[in-house]
Amino acid sequence: MGKIVLVGVWLLAVSILDVRYRRVPAFLLALGGVPIVLSAICRCGNEGAACIDILKGMLPGAILLVAAFATGKAGYGDGMVLLLLGMTGGEDMVILLFGLSLFFISICAVVLLGMKKADRNTRLPYLPFLATAWLSSLLILGMKV
Repeated sequence: MGKIVLVGVWLLAVSILDVRYRRVPAFLLALGGVPIVLSAICRCGNEGAACIDILKGMLPGAILLVAAFATGKAGYGDGMVLLLLGMTGGEDMVILLFGLSLFFISICAVVLLGMKKADRNTRLPYLPFLATAWLSSLLILGMKV
């Protein structure tokens, strides 16, 4: 339960900064990333099968980072946060997170387009939708992170 609260507070902080400044400071990524990476290393050392699950969980975040590098349309912080959440929750959780966050951001984009508050070049912060997806996935999966 403590891990869920810590990840939730960290996600809330990076989401607020993403909305406000359109960037996430490296120190805040490291503040959440170091415990997540240490936890993943401990899990990997205890169970060999956990390493494969952790690596599979990191895949959507790695894809988002490659897309950010190749196109410049996504943020590096978005990819790093998704990568770290993949290390925490594993393969099933991160696929659910990625799908739900894309669903939520697309609903927001459709509403903004319909209200003529945005056009096709408007950039939306991704991390608030990822945080919302994380909270929703906790309800769907029954608080198992």
